[in-house]
Parts: sequence; C-alpha cells; structure tokens
Amino acid sequence: MTGATTRACGSLWQRELPPRPERPALHGEARADVVIIGAGFTGLWTAYYLSTFAPQLRILLIEAESVGYGASGRNGGWCTTEMPALLASLVRRYGAMDGMRFFRTARKTLDEIERVLDAESIDAGFARDGSLYVARTRPQVDRLGAWQDMRLKLGIRDMTMLGPDEAGEYARVEGTLLAGFTPHCAVVQPAAVAAGLAAAVERRGVTIAEHTRALQVTPGTVVTPEAVIRARSVLTATEAYTGGLTGHARRVLPVISRAIATEPLPVAFWQQTGWRDRVTVADSRYQFAYFHRTVDGRLVVGGRGAGYRAGSGTSAAGRYGPRTFARLRAAATEMFPALAGHAITHCWSGAYGLHRDSEPAVVYDAASGLGHAGGYSGEGIALSNLAGRTLAGLVGEVKRPEARLCWTGHRARRWEPEPLRFLGVRGVSALATLADRYEDRTDRTAPLAGFVLRTVL
Repeated sequence: MTGATTRACGSLWQRELPPRPERPALHGEARADVVIIGAGFTGLWTAYYLSTFAPQLRILLIEAESVGYGASGRNGGWCTTEMPALLASLVRRYGAMDGMRFFRTARKTLDEIERVLDAESIDAGFARDGSLYVARTRPQVDRLGAWQDMRLKLGIRDMTMLGPDEAGEYARVEGTLLAGFTPHCAVVQPAAVAAGLAAAVERRGVTIAEHTRALQVTPGTVVTPEAVIRARSVLTATEAYTGGLTGHARRVLPVISRAIATEPLPVAFWQQTGWRDRVTVADSRYQFAYFHRTVDGRLVVGGRGAGYRAGSGTSAAGRYGPRTFARLRAAATEMFPALAGHAITHCWSGAYGLHRDSEPAVVYDAASGLGHAGGYSGEGIALSNLAGRTLAGLVGEVKRPEARLCWTGHRARRWEPEPLRFLGVRGVSALATLADRYEDRTDRTAPLAGFVLRTVL
C-alpha cells in the first residue's frame, strides 16, 4: 500500500457505532443476586443467558470503562470455532472423545449466535461464508497438510483442500501453493454485537453500570472506588484485564494484537482478487495475518503475534504501533498486490487473554459463589457465547449439556513471575518471527519449528 495514509487511530468497529446510552457509575451500597464484572462478550452473554435461565435473579453488570471497550470492540471480526491448536491440546489432555465433544458443541455456537442476533434484532453484519487458509511456502503446505491429517483422524471431514486455481475461486492470494476451505466461519461487526447484547439484557431487567472498576473481589462482595456491592454470586469476565483484581495476578496473560482497515475498496479490486462474498482469509505463517471483508467493502487486516508488556500491562491496548501496523500493511500488499495505493483509514490494537496452558476455562464454585470464564487465546467471539451459556447454567443451577464439557472447572497454573514471564513470552515470539523469516527465505522448515509449534502464542 505504497503511499497509503492513516487518518484515524482507533477501532473501526467502535467508531461505526451510533452514540451510546448513558450508563452511570455505581455509588454507595448495592445489592444483587449476581454481579458480573466486565461488559465484554463473556459478561454480556452470561447476563443474557442467566436472565433467560433464571429470570427471577437480580443481575448487576459492572464495567470499568464502557460496554465492549476491550477485545470485544477491538478484534478482527472473525467468528470461528476451527481452533486447530486448541483442539489438538484438548485431545492430548482429555482424549479424543472429550476433545471432539467440545469441538462439536463449540461449532454449533455459530448457529446460536446467529439465532440470538436475529431474535434480538441486532444488526451486526453477520455473514457465514467460511474461511480460506492459504499456504504459500513448502513448510506452510506441510503444516496445512498436518492439520488436515489431524482432522481426518478425528473424523472431521469438512475442510476441502484446494490447489491454486481452485483456491482462487474464493480469493486469489499471491503465491498460493495449497489452501484449505472450511464453511464454519462467520464475520461480524463485533462492537455492534456487544452494543446489541447490552441493550437486550437491559430490556430483560439487567442493570449495567459503566465506569465502575472492580478493585477487590471476595466471596459475596465486590469493592469499587465508589461502591461496595453485595451478591450471592460474583463472576469475573475480565479476560486480559483480570490481573488488576486482587488475588488474580498472573492468572491471565494480556497479549496485544493489532489490526488495520482500508478505505472502502472499489468493485474492481474485489473482481481482480476474485474475492467471493465475505469469505475470511488467513495465511499459514506462525505469526499469521488474517483478513475480513466488511459490509461496506473495506479490508480489515489483523496480525497474530505475542505483543506483551512487562508486568502484564494492558496500556498498549488502543495505542498506535507504527512498526506493527507497517508489517500488517506490507503483508497485505504482498498477498494482495492490488491493494497498493489504497489508503489505510483505521488502525487499532486490543488485548486478549491467554492462560498458561493456552486453554480456555469456565469455573464456578457454588460454595463461595465465585466464578470466572475466559482465556480464549484470541478466539473469543464464538467461545465467549459457549462460556456464557455454561457459566449461566452453573450459576442458575440449570442442568445444561455445556456444563459437562472438559473446560468446565479447568484451572491452569499461573504464569511465571517477572522478569521470567516477559523473557519467556517475548523469546517465543522472537523465535516465531525468525522461523517465519527463515522459511520465507529458504522454503525449508525452520530448525526450531517443532519448538515454536508447541509454544507459540
């Protein structure tokens, strides 16, 4: 995108929303049956299903900033449950039967999200046109083939392997050697989902208090700067921002991810690239790039890596990162040369949560009333819905099949103290970057590829 300019530093999704309703901060004493901390996807979905399963409960949802402020309003807009690394991890830990039960249940989440968006009249640009995973070097071909082999061994037969010409019928990516297409991915305007869910739960009687930061959580009590809340159940849905709560240090690692968006692209661009509908595209590097076509014809480009600040800081979320954004722009132009000359109009970043074993979890202790969910490793649009249903069923004492999944009750060990945490995360990220550069240059598998595959974030 030679000569392209950036006119706005901020999430495209959040800037597209109409003016938000005023939700005053909480002051003084407050009481509820259930208090949920965090008005992102996990907190909103939990409130939505809890108000459905147990409508008699008084539910209070508090948010340190505003609805959808965190990853829920700053992600890449992919709603997918493909989870290649997570599926392999679950199969290793719990066995093929439990791993596949989780996979099949998670996959149905796309149907559930679409159902709720329709039922609540939430216009979030939902379109389920699938994903194209592209391999552009021989090592990437090997990795894509290994993923397909794993799926076939588990009986998952819905990814179609495509040669360059066949892949070009979905999107023509420069240098494609092999691609895999799966129909199980949707795209959404994520901030619109969050805003719509907030309105839906308020219609159901849930109270949302914004600018109300939880400082301390104990059984039955949440302390904020201006209020003390008493509740039978206290649920933490803070994902990457969990470390700021007393007693939760090192439980969740905040990882900074970045994205850019182009100006609305002309019809000629989409015709030249052969881009079908709103299919999503991702390459097969370790530090991969992924692409989302918006309703108004922009191209959103995200990058997966391990942007981590010492001390698990989240202050980089929302900041401008010129070098990272330049790399995203270069990767996009390399894969889609027709982008050259088109302007970048938005750039943003956000923090997602990562557990030490890279597995998400839903936990609720009925005795203390404390619960939490998260650690989605960047795949939270879909998994947060499943987590919300699970957590709501546990709290509402409603028998739900989701509660029997292997992630229920899972507790990962905490991350190492600093500076070991910083050195480890940054070291793995650097190894992944070096591996990508080596493979791009030599067309051979990087010597440390096995290690990177097991540990890259």
